[in-house]
This record gives sequence, C-alpha cells and structure tokens, in this order.
Amino acid sequence: MGFFDRFYYGKAGKHDYTEMDMPKTRVSLFFLVLKDHIFDLIKVNLLQVVFWIPFMIWTFINLAAIQGIDVESIMAQEGGAMEIMNAIASYLVMWLIGLIPCLAITGPSSAGAAYVMRNWARDQHAFLFSDFKDAFRSNWKQALGVSCITALAPTLVYTGVTYYSQMANSNALMMVPLVLVLSIALMWALMLPLLYPMMIGYELSFKYLIKNAFLMAAATLPQMVLCRLITLIPVAALLLGVYFGNGIVLLVVSLYYLLFGFAFSRLLYASVANGVFDKYLNPHIEGAQVGMGLRPADADELLDDEDDEDESDEGTEDEDDDE
Repeated sequence: MGFFDRFYYGKAGKHDYTEMDMPKTRVSLFFLVLKDHIFDLIKVNLLQVVFWIPFMIWTFINLAAIQGIDVESIMAQEGGAMEIMNAIASYLVMWLIGLIPCLAITGPSSAGAAYVMRNWARDQHAFLFSDFKDAFRSNWKQALGVSCITALAPTLVYTGVTYYSQMANSNALMMVPLVLVLSIALMWALMLPLLYPMMIGYELSFKYLIKNAFLMAAATLPQMVLCRLITLIPVAALLLGVYFGNGIVLLVVSLYYLLFGFAFSRLLYASVANGVFDKYLNPHIEGAQVGMGLRPADADELLDDEDDEDESDEGTEDEDDDE
C-alpha cells in the first residue's frame, strides 16, 4: 500500500485524507516517499551492491597500487615527477580497462531497481524482491546494452581526450573532435537517469530508447544537469578524501554507497524521469496516466469554486439578515 493510499483509507482517530492532501510537486512527493521507504531503500541498495562488488574491489586494488608508489625515491631521481605521472597514468589505464566488465554487469540490476523506484516515485505499490527480479529478467538485454556502453565510455573518453589534447598542441583544429568527445560523454551521462526508467516503463526498441532519451535529456538540460550534480556530491567527497588521505571521509562515503547511495540515486532518477515522461511521453500515449501520485490539477480549481460558492452563500445570508 502506498503512502497516500493509507491516507485515503484513513486511520483511527484521524480525519480522512482527500486529494487535496496529496503533494502538488514531484519535489514534495520525492521527500514524502523517501521518508516512507527509507528502510526499504536499504534493501534495494543491498540488492544492487552485490553487482557493484567487482567494481569496488577493482577500484580498491588500483588505489592501493597508486598509494604504494614510492614517491620520495622516484622524486630524488632526474625526471622523477614525469615518472610518477607516467606511473599513475599506467595504473589509470589499467583501471579503466578493468572497469569494462565491472560496470557492464550492473545494467540488469539497475533495471530491476528502476522498476521498484518508478512505482514508489509514483506512490504505487511494489513487491520489492519479486518486482526487482521480474524487471531484471524482462529487461536484461537492453539493460546490458546500456551498461556496456557506459562501461566502454570512460576508456574511450580518456583515450580520445588524451590523443586529441596532444594533437591540439600543434593543430588548433583538433579542438573540434576534443570538444565533440567531451560533449558526447556529457550527453550520455545526462541520458542515463532516463534510460532505465524508460526501458522498464515503455516497449521501445533499443534504437528508439536511445533516441528518445537523447531528445528528452536535451529538452530538459538544466534539470538533468542538476540531477547528476546531486548524485555526484558523494563522488566528489570520495575523491577529496582520497586526495587528502582522509580515512573518515572514505569510510562515510563507502558506508553511504554500501547501505543507501545506489538506491537513493535510483529514486531521484525515477522521480525526475516520471516528470519528464509526463511532459513528453504520456500525453501522447492513449490510456497513459499523467501526474500519478500528485494532486490532480483540477482539485485546486474545484476548491476555488467551492470557496466562491461559500462566499456567495454568505453574502446572501448577510442580505437576508439586513432585511
């Protein structure tokens, strides 16, 4: 039963809730759902963490290797700074290549979580484990396609940026492909919050899945940038913790992702995606509902009409009293 479903049925000793008690915006709905499903999010997060374990282990191994570089002895040699940079670059390349299988296997689990979060973000019921499993099984092919592209992207972007940056030193025209590579990478990052919710909610071929996500991400660019920036805050904190060697920050961020982070991001993506789909997809699909979980647009109008009628009735009563 959804959060507002309980309102409709009412509770002992409390008044019955109506449509007027539902939130008017998706921001309000997001925080209400977050409060209602806070412990369920941990369960969904644990289901996803299982598929992110290879990524975490591989990242930890490479971080340990980088931290194990004997900086003092290398800096004592001629050209030591360049050797350190080359060593870090080699570890980075190795890490990026190893990321490909680590990230590729996370796609189907993201589809499963996206289905559960889509329902919660619309205040619909979801059977946590069975719905996760069903969405995992029915969307694994497209989800794997999306996650494979995502897995290849860091290596391709790093290679492209490194190559074109070096070429741009001697030829300014090489800035064009450099900007193009960065633009494509940015656009893919902005499309990702829409891809999985669209995948589990609509029957689309992979081609049209990518096309629609691109068009809608471009049409809602500020919202998608803000959405991604919010989910990047813990990542930025993690990088700062690594750079400054702050173990407390590393521990806090690690616990955040182990217990909550992946599911929170999925809920945020689902909330944003529901609003985007209501604007660009659902009005053009016969039978598709718009604004699920939100106060109906005509509810305020009906309330205003009732207030106007009450005021007119009061005015009539006052006239009768004067007579």
